[in-house]
Amino acid sequence: MTDYGYKISKPGFDIKTCDVKDQVLNSEKNSLKIWMTESVNISVSAYTGFEGTGVGDVNVAHSLEYAPFYLCYFKLKHPSKLWLQDSLDTSMLPGNYITGSAYSNSTNLHLHVGVNGDNLDAFTAVGYYLIFIDKAMT
Repeated sequence: MTDYGYKISKPGFDIKTCDVKDQVLNSEKNSLKIWMTESVNISVSAYTGFEGTGVGDVNVAHSLEYAPFYLCYFKLKHPSKLWLQDSLDTSMLPGNYITGSAYSNSTNLHLHVGVNGDNLDAFTAVGYYLIFIDKAMT
């Protein structure tokens, strides 16, 4: 056992004496590590009812040669709420919604915002992401 690194125990357990199963994180063990974390603005075009309107896309290059695990959440039209990917922001007129989604491949994390509604104006969404690295894959 090394004498440096980080460990975080579950509530109610002393980190100095608890078993690994009672720890939330332990840097001595193989676990996902954060590779990149950032936010990006996503310009979403006005929705006019025609195909191809009411969308915005951003690609984030990650320089890994595999499709990494990631976590994304979005600030959509509502100014004080954050939405996990594939959640629907339905805080507008009934029947209208906005969704944020994402996927990764061997070169990019792709963030997408889509709108379905009655003549919604263009707006800027914010995508927040964490890309995790798997040391066993590198």
